[in-house]
Amino acid sequence: MLKKIIAVLVCALALGAPAFAQSTAANGTIEGTILDTSGGVLPGVTVTITNVDTGAERSLTTNEKGLYRAPLLPLGKYRVVAELQGFKKFEQTDIRLSVGQTATVNATLAVGTVSETITVSSTDIPALDIARIDIGHTMSELEVHNLPLVARNPYNFALVQPGVTGIENVEFGVPRLAANGAAMRINYQIDGNTNTEKDRAGLRLLPMSEVMIQEVKVVTTGFAPEFGQTMGMVYNAVTPSGTNTFKGEASYLFRRKPFSAFPFFFGCGSTTVAANCPAITAPADQKPDTRTDTGTADVGGPIVRNKLFFYGGWEQTRRDLSAGSLITVDPSIVAQVGVKPQPAAAPNVQTARFAIGKADYQMGGNNRLTARWIRFHNDAPYNGGAGTNTLETQTNFLDAMDSTAGQLVSSFGSSRLNELRFQYAHRNQSSVANADSGTGPAVRINTPAITFGGPWSGTGQGNAGFNFKQNITQAVDNFTYIRAAHSYKFGLDWQHIYDERTNAPQFLYTFPTVASYLAAQNGTAPFGYTNMSEITGNLSFNMTTNVFSTFVQDDWQIAPTVKILYGLRYDLYRYPAGIADAPLVQSHAFNIDKNNFGPRVGVAWSLDSQTVLRASTGIMYDQPILGGYEQALQLSGSPRSPVYTFSGTSAGAPGFPSGVTTGTVSQQSPWAIDPAFEAAHTWQNSVQVERAVGRDLTLSISGMYAKGNQLPVVTNINPINPLGALADGRPIFSTTANATTRLDPRFNQILEVQSIGESTFKSMTVSATKRYAKGLSMNVQYSLGKGLDNTPLLTQLTVQSETGRSDPSNLDRDLGPNPLDIRHSFNGNIVYLSENHSPNAVVRQLLSGNQIGVLLQINSGLPVNIPANRDLNGDGVNSDRPLFVARNPLYLPARKNVDLRYTRLVPIRGSVRAEVIAELKNVFNIEQMASITTTIPVDALGNPLSAIAGDPYEFVNPGGYEQRKFQLGFKLRF
Repeated sequence: MLKKIIAVLVCALALGAPAFAQSTAANGTIEGTILDTSGGVLPGVTVTITNVDTGAERSLTTNEKGLYRAPLLPLGKYRVVAELQGFKKFEQTDIRLSVGQTATVNATLAVGTVSETITVSSTDIPALDIARIDIGHTMSELEVHNLPLVARNPYNFALVQPGVTGIENVEFGVPRLAANGAAMRINYQIDGNTNTEKDRAGLRLLPMSEVMIQEVKVVTTGFAPEFGQTMGMVYNAVTPSGTNTFKGEASYLFRRKPFSAFPFFFGCGSTTVAANCPAITAPADQKPDTRTDTGTADVGGPIVRNKLFFYGGWEQTRRDLSAGSLITVDPSIVAQVGVKPQPAAAPNVQTARFAIGKADYQMGGNNRLTARWIRFHNDAPYNGGAGTNTLETQTNFLDAMDSTAGQLVSSFGSSRLNELRFQYAHRNQSSVANADSGTGPAVRINTPAITFGGPWSGTGQGNAGFNFKQNITQAVDNFTYIRAAHSYKFGLDWQHIYDERTNAPQFLYTFPTVASYLAAQNGTAPFGYTNMSEITGNLSFNMTTNVFSTFVQDDWQIAPTVKILYGLRYDLYRYPAGIADAPLVQSHAFNIDKNNFGPRVGVAWSLDSQTVLRASTGIMYDQPILGGYEQALQLSGSPRSPVYTFSGTSAGAPGFPSGVTTGTVSQQSPWAIDPAFEAAHTWQNSVQVERAVGRDLTLSISGMYAKGNQLPVVTNINPINPLGALADGRPIFSTTANATTRLDPRFNQILEVQSIGESTFKSMTVSATKRYAKGLSMNVQYSLGKGLDNTPLLTQLTVQSETGRSDPSNLDRDLGPNPLDIRHSFNGNIVYLSENHSPNAVVRQLLSGNQIGVLLQINSGLPVNIPANRDLNGDGVNSDRPLFVARNPLYLPARKNVDLRYTRLVPIRGSVRAEVIAELKNVFNIEQMASITTTIPVDALGNPLSAIAGDPYEFVNPGGYEQRKFQLGFKLRF
């Protein structure tokens, strides 16, 4: 069936005309049909499109269907003029073109002379976007710069977009996002260029500051074929440009300890159930510091009027994040294990710096060149979180990123355009030990939970010695050919990815209880641990990956009221070379999946002047997730970097706290990629009806269904010949590795990345959007959704990780909600600016210039897993749950969060004005639970030793989202 669909699409495109492409990733389009008063089309009309900000003009002539199209226009404010001898001139003003938008400007010319002009303002036309096929939202400059942003992280704005669920990030890291039931599948972009880090799902390369952003376009479904490498959403941040007007601003925002409330569950400890947490009675001086100082500045304008423009921006933020790094371990547990007394919070004080430089050059009438440079540096000590992790486990995190990019748009007549883009992006991050870091092996105790010892419980970020570099070189070329009612598009995208990584020297002992640890420490029972793992040898490696993508599509205006966009996308991921002499044959060479064809079709049908129906269907392929390949190359099972994993009863197991300095390869636990591994994909289907209500308000209802296949999952394929089974059917394997218990007796575990997972997602969304008018802009929506999958991914493959498969013999044993599944979500944003026309000057001044921005998040809670405190099936993977407990069965309480920004505008002189800014996170300080410890003590058969609670407040070690935080600032604009 798929091959037939592909063949039909290719034939349709090939027979219509040469196939070329227009990009909407960083620009917009203005198009329309010109008619006479009888309804007949008017060919030969001269249409002049002028950017009123830069003076740039493009002149077109309507074709035989009366149609004109102007793609690849820079963002900004436009004027469209249509002229034909014998008819009155038509002029439409105030056309605001946003990223990816196709603004439809139709005109009816009346008989008369061209000296007579009919002028229409876009503000008088309903806000309904009749040309849009995708489902999503574009955040305007008004929203980006006037909504509350206490965390200084614009990526958090994604959470108030239609169809997006998850949780925000309190600093410059990535928020945890899901769309279409696909957790952490985001194609991050800047100006249409990739900003997606390729090693783990959900990562972006460069953080962004608001001084770097003009608009943000979020698309969750209905992508055109030119967008790909995601099963979830596209987040495209578009950088500002200079205009013919010099404009700039400088601001200072600050927060101090008294400005914030105590963190939720402060002083509760790690052994008290959340419902019994005592009231906070600590004096104010014990409140964790939330001190923040942020300075920003930006300026833009003309170098040569109407020709050459510049823009530059800067931000520095220094803030104390200790309120989010509470150490919750009970002091008595700390004393028992012999660790020094812990502070209430880790001293996490972050310093981040941003910079951007950009130039736009109109090279004559047919070429426009844009070049930009972005830089980010982050120094974040004690950035490993806290909770039950003591200061001994903490490291300092250093992060540096930069991106240099250019775009050349060339016109060859009015029907042919080419866009060439290039980018080089670089990231280097590392974790280093600090004065409080411990020595010896890392020690983790499950019940009650505490982690201490050396800062190397893992190999990745947050563990001392970790270092990661990724360089991405990207070239994109798109060509547009407009013919009759068609806009044909063809594009090529090449990305060369170079990775260099040094793993931290993981050395970890895990104990079931404090008593077992103390017995091992004093030498009474040195083998009483659950398991230990250590990596040795050469911990560094590098690899190269090439990603090729191409697409062909046709934007076909079938009739004035019907538009179809159909096409085909192809993605080819050339993964790194394998290791010819690796012990595992899977690692000799990796499969190159060559059948990633994604046909797509969408339609926008104007049922009447106030209503549009949108529908789309298509196949979307996953991004390349290189983390599994990194693991397979670095942890290949060869003597180069052996990993030793033992249970306390395994042959050759070391006694605590000894390391493994000698041994045989048979005790390693390497990674591998399934020789049949293929890129995951989803089949997405959506339908939406949107209705204009009055001039500025639209209401919509949409439905979405997605079916995912070939999703990646990590399986321990080595255990064989079970010794028995648990009562729920899970096989029990021997903990001893030999020829009768392991598929490959040289190894204990073999963690293989396989493409065998599946998912389903269904949702309904009701939205209300109000275009900015009379001081008010609004975008709010309610979503009801349900997503299930059987792919609990490990941290090596995704940012929002789980503990992995609980049964290597039955994937559907882990069928359940993904960790970002939020069933009910009401969110959105509102911006309001007061304007008063009282004849009393004092009243008029007081009641005008008051601006309020609101972010709303009212959601049901996230699901959490309930693990057992021991390895029940003997496979050496700590992912087991008590008998008959499903994956992620417990939901945290609902979140009710409102963020507010109040700005008082103070005119000074002319265009110069001052602003006083007050921002509040969690205005009403409503308690919001973010985490609990759900580990359940069980017996050897998997039976819980006590009843499992159904209320999250009956579990211990609660953690919360952000408490109320107040931030004050001042800004000067000109």
